[in-house]
This record gives sequence, C-alpha cells and structure tokens, in this order.
Amino acid sequence: MGLVINHNMPAIFTSYMLDNHYSRLAVNTERLSSGLRINSPQDDPAGYGVRELMRSEIGVMEQGLRNTADGISLLQTAEGALAVIDEKLLRMRELAEQAATGTYTTLQREIINSEYQAMAAEIDRIATATNFNGVKLLDGSMSAAHHGLGLKIHFGAGDNQAEDYYFVNIEDVRATTATGLRVGGDAKNDIWSTNSMVGPEAAAGCCGGGIPSLSQPVSAWVGGSIFSFGYNWDQQENNDLDLNKGRYVAGAYAVSENATLESLINAVNQGSQSRVRVDFQNGVSGSELVGNDLENNVNRICLDNEIYYYGSASLAATNCSEDSMLVNLGEYFSATGTITNSENFLSAFATAVNTQSKKFWAKVEDFSYKSGYTSIYIFNRQGGNHDDLKASDQQLGDAVVGSASLEKAITWYNDETGTEGHTGSFFGNGGEYWGTLRAQPTGYGTYGVSLNGRDVGLERDLWILNTGASDDPDNNLDINFFGYSVNYAASEYYGYGLVGTTSGLNRESFFEVQNASDGDWKGASLRSQSTAQIALEAVAEAIARKDTIRAKLGAIINRLENTFTNLETMRETLQGAESRISDVDVATEMTDFVRNQVLSQAAVSILSQANALPEMALSLLNG
Repeated sequence: MGLVINHNMPAIFTSYMLDNHYSRLAVNTERLSSGLRINSPQDDPAGYGVRELMRSEIGVMEQGLRNTADGISLLQTAEGALAVIDEKLLRMRELAEQAATGTYTTLQREIINSEYQAMAAEIDRIATATNFNGVKLLDGSMSAAHHGLGLKIHFGAGDNQAEDYYFVNIEDVRATTATGLRVGGDAKNDIWSTNSMVGPEAAAGCCGGGIPSLSQPVSAWVGGSIFSFGYNWDQQENNDLDLNKGRYVAGAYAVSENATLESLINAVNQGSQSRVRVDFQNGVSGSELVGNDLENNVNRICLDNEIYYYGSASLAATNCSEDSMLVNLGEYFSATGTITNSENFLSAFATAVNTQSKKFWAKVEDFSYKSGYTSIYIFNRQGGNHDDLKASDQQLGDAVVGSASLEKAITWYNDETGTEGHTGSFFGNGGEYWGTLRAQPTGYGTYGVSLNGRDVGLERDLWILNTGASDDPDNNLDINFFGYSVNYAASEYYGYGLVGTTSGLNRESFFEVQNASDGDWKGASLRSQSTAQIALEAVAEAIARKDTIRAKLGAIINRLENTFTNLETMRETLQGAESRISDVDVATEMTDFVRNQVLSQAAVSILSQANALPEMALSLLNG
C-alpha cells in the first residue's frame, strides 16, 4: 500500500475495530449491570419470545398460589365456625335428652327449651355472620354462585375445570329457628335429590367406577331422552300427570349420546324456558282460513323468522327475510284442504315445528284452556331470558273466518301474565331460576344430583316430571311431549327422539328431601317429652349433616394444599428454566468483558499511531 494523505486506511480500519470492541463492551456492561443475558429482543429474538411467555406463566402461577392460599383461608374460616356450631349442637342434644325424661315438669321443660332455642338462635347468628372478605360462607348463599355450582377458586391460566379451578359449595347451616332445626338444609327451597345419579353402569368400561369428571360423556344416556321439571306456580295442579302439561313445564332438556352431566347442568341453570300458548279456534276449515283462491290467499304462522304457512308459497315469502324457514302446513291437510278439527291441525303444526325448527319445540295440550279452542305450547329450545319470541299470525288475501277476522281464530297467550295478542306480539315468559341443578361427587366414582327450586307457598312446589317411554300417562311423561307418537331416531335436536328414560335422571331416581312448605320441622322445641324425643333424632341428623360438611371441607382443604404444593413446584421449575434462558453467566460475561476492554484499549493505542502516518508523507513534501 502506498504512502497517501487523503485516505488513512490503517486509521479507518482501526477505528472500525474500535467501534466493534466498544459495542461489545457496552453489551457486556449492560448484561453485567442488569444481571440479564437478554435485555431486549435483539439480544436473542427466539429466547426473548420464550422468556416472555414463561414470565407470563410464572406471574399467573404466583397469583394462583395466592388464590389457593386465600381459598384455604376461606375454608378454614368456615370450618372454624362449624366447630363452634358443633359445640352448640352437642349442647342441644344434651338438652333434648334431658327434656325427654319424665322427671321434669312442663314449666321446667320450658326453661330447658329456652336454652335450646338460644343455642339454635346462636347457630343462626354464626351461620349468618360468618364471612371471608365479605363473602358469606354458611348461610346457603354460596349455592347461588355460578348457577348452583358454588364458589369458584381459580388457580390456573385457563378455563378448564379439570385443571384450572374448583367449585366449593357449602350448604346452609342455619338452624332456621322459625320453622325448626335444619342445619345443612335450606329454609327457602324445595329440594329433590338422587343418591347416586351416575353409577358403574354409566362408565365407559365396565365393572365399577363412574365418570371421573362432570365433563366426561355419560355413556348410559340414550340420545333423545329428556330430563324435565315443572313448577305448579298457580297452585291449580298438584300431581305428576297434571304438572306434565305445558303451562307448568319450567324446562325440558333432551340429551344426546355424548352429553355430559356438566352440559345438562349448564342448560338447566340458564333458567326456565320461555314459552307461549297458542289457542286455535275449533271447527275452522282450511278453505275458511285460506280462502278458495289458493293462488292468491295464504295464512302464515310466524315464530320469529320461521314461517309456517298454508296457501300460496309466493305469498308466504312476502315480507320474509331470505333465510326464513318456510314450512307448508297444507301438506298435512286432506286432499280437499279441509281441517276436520283444530286438534288435527295443531298436531300437524307441532310436527312441523319439531321436525324443522332449530329454535323452538311444540307440545299439544290434551285439553282446551277456553271453550271452543284447542291449545298448543311453543317453547324456546334453550333456557334463559328470551325476549325475541315474536309470535304472530297474518293472512294475505281477502278470505275471512266466517264473519270474524282471522285474529279470532288464533290467539297467542302468556298464561302467567294474562297477556294475549296476535300479529307482532312479543313473548319472553321464562328465564327465571325456577330450578337449579347441582352435582356432587359421592366418593365412589358416582355423582349425586339435586334440583333446588324456590318454594312460594303451600303446595306450590317444584316437581321432577316423569321421563319414561311408556304409553301410560299416569307413570310417564306424555310421549307426545314433542309432538310425536312414534319412535324417531335420536338426534341432536329436541323432538327427534321418543321421550325415553334418561339413566339416573328418571322420575323414580329422585326423592323429595325437603319441602319448605311443610310447616314445622322436627326438632322445633322441647316443650314435651314427645317433641323432645323428636328433637333428639333431629339434632342427631343435623350433627350428621354438619359432620358431612366438615369432612367435605377438610378434604377440599387438603386438596387445595396439595394444589398449592404442586403449583409451587411448577413455579420453581419454570422459574429455573426462565433463569437459564434469561440470566447472565457472570463468570463468562466478565471474561468477555475483560477481553473486549483490552481490545478496546489496544485499538485506541493503535489508532493514535495510525493517525500519525500522514505526517510521514508530509515530511517527504517538506524535503
């Protein structure tokens, strides 16, 4: 290389190397000062992404540990209060034993009873007052959370019950002194229960054991089977057969072959199904409804955008959206188009609804609610509040029914509110939590199921409706519940299966364990030897219920402690993995730091020498 003045290449190269050494030295300094190998994505793009995901997971685990610890504290608070209630119950049983003997007078038993009532009142106070962070624990209110599943203790990152949370449910443990001793019961609801809803026969394999989780399909259920319940809200009917009628049905839920207990619980706990009654005038012929000119006249029955018509198809589609479902009821008429009676017509209407509709199902009643009419109930398939049930009938053309308008022939009626209407009427009846379904593991691979329903007075009770497949209406739900009288193949839609026995959910498997309208429960007082003897049994039963609750709480506390240990282990392991990706190795980094420091100092020294090279060329010019 020649001796030049304009471009000092040795100095430029040395400066370039100095920049490199200095940059690496800056990285060494940043890593050593922060303790992290990765301080920004450019340090290690792949490692940075993995590290941030791990940090997010670690943060969730740390909060999950705190949630678990809080859950343990909550349950320990409840268990501590139950220990005090235990003392009161033991004292109450001693007092009942004392009052049961004949050596005391009536006045003395009144004195004994006063202490007995004070103990019961204190149990009430403890159960009502016990709370954790404002959450009531022992008054039964916990059962209302998550539609009857209970309080959710969340400790995972997802929404999977098998991995991320528990439901904790503590029954009402008040003594309910106004009506008698019911520790572990409920003073407000009717309760229907099964001992073992899902048993070994429902297991995927055989020979012992049931479903291990609520989310596993129940293989014993038959597709098209129905679980249903009703509520005699108007106190007009009080037996199984009468309560099977549409006005009392709060919910009817068909199950598929792959249905889970959890899916059924969620469906029931959405609330009762909204419904509307249709009253159809008797003795109306098809020609009267449509008119003699079938090409220019039509009558429509509309459920939202589902159009059921007889007459001209082109007219039926008028003012309907393109995706509306059209069902020609005329196909169900006689060759002359005559409806011999309204019951036949409604049977055809129900069949059309149940075979075509994905949103509604229909049930023909076996009697008329008003003279001269036959009734049918239209139900929303899903539970919950539905204010979008637009029920209307409309005639297009000049035909009339006799001398009256068409509106006289069809009436839409809400028999809870008394509201009735015709074209454009909206009905949202339903959606209230008339029945709440819950399931608890029995500890033997089975689940016990209970249906809790509000009691609003004497004989106004929640009822489990029959679900058998027999033609005997006295023992089984009307097989025409969904408009069928023959056995159709099972389907995912309601109504495609004959009403059959849903294993473990049939009427016979449930028994009424509590009726809030029964009046005084046993154990209400110690005023006589006979009532004291009854109280002895009642307190013993209350102690057993209380012990069951405490045992369950103890098991859940142990489980949460195991969960805490598992989360701690997972957090520690994941933290170690994150450290190996993210943290700097100080020894290695310091060695690299010293190396880059020496190279930087050498480059500075050499650069000063390289900058002096042009002076050699200048000395030649000066001669």
